[in-house]
Amino acid sequence: MRTSSFYLTLCCIVGTVLASAGDRLQEFKECNEVCREKLNCDGYDGSIDIRSSRFFSYAFKDNWFIHRLLLWDCEAECDYQCQHVVTKERIENNKDVYQFHGKWPFFRFLGMQEFFSAIFSVGNVYSHLKGWRMVKRELATVAPGQKTRVLLHQYMYVAVVGMLAWTFSTIYHTRDLEITEKLDYFFAGATVLTASNAIFTRAQRLDLYPRLQKLFSSTIATIFLLHIIRLYLNWSYSYNMRFNIFFGICQFVMLTVLVIQNYRKLKSAEAHSSYINRLNLKFELVWAPFLIVCYSLVAVSCEIFDFFSYRFQIDSHAIWHGLIIFPTYYLYEFFIKDFRYIDFENKTGSKSLR
Repeated sequence: MRTSSFYLTLCCIVGTVLASAGDRLQEFKECNEVCREKLNCDGYDGSIDIRSSRFFSYAFKDNWFIHRLLLWDCEAECDYQCQHVVTKERIENNKDVYQFHGKWPFFRFLGMQEFFSAIFSVGNVYSHLKGWRMVKRELATVAPGQKTRVLLHQYMYVAVVGMLAWTFSTIYHTRDLEITEKLDYFFAGATVLTASNAIFTRAQRLDLYPRLQKLFSSTIATIFLLHIIRLYLNWSYSYNMRFNIFFGICQFVMLTVLVIQNYRKLKSAEAHSSYINRLNLKFELVWAPFLIVCYSLVAVSCEIFDFFSYRFQIDSHAIWHGLIIFPTYYLYEFFIKDFRYIDFENKTGSKSLR
């Protein structure tokens, strides 16, 4: 219940978010107009190095070739540089720093718009890659006809979609374009749906009922398709956020249900006490995933209590990216150890898991 209340509160907060205040600043609009007029953006052919303009004395000078490679055209350069002109002046006058186009005014570094978010996204790609390798090795040890292989396949899907999602997140935070933004948002939705499908399949033991499991997975796939169509017809940041939050709730709730199930089974499995003590399963199957849920809730709070440091060029979103690298890796470890215990129970003929 606490998890649900937490995310429902977040939904309400998201619903009240307005457009970025920086976009509406008169000085920002005027700066853009003067910049575009001075550089003749309508006829700009790249022959003028716009970094030499007096308007851009506040911005870092990155590699010009990288900027051209990342499609920084005249208008995009004016927009970027004016953000820092305005932000620097506001800081000097002790005024609040505002977001522009939904982002804080980051300096580019090696061509990246949001350096820390991009780097931490790479870290999450690696965590899912390690998880994929763990699941792949485990899958090689399971007989082809064994029903529980379905669970490992589900975990493989989570890892593959996770790698793709964080790869597109890296690209998006490197260069914010319409296509990179859409790929980032679409695969973020795919990640929460795939994980929800996998955890629900495990918690409800749908692997023992193949037809029901396929029906449920097909339903999840249909939901994702409808989600993409909805965004394509009417792009909405608030709707997209609510969608991800809802299925994020489902993940945490189902993982909590699974933790409770494991606790009850381990508590009643007296006949297997020596096995349990030897592998310390009470921690690995109960407390570890419970700590992952609690830790993840703390990490998500960075998305609510938004903050940004212009001096250190880092924001709460980037910190959230960094915080979830390690729990992602340990979640796959839990999946594998939980699967091995299921396999052990099946081989010993226990009915507690059926």
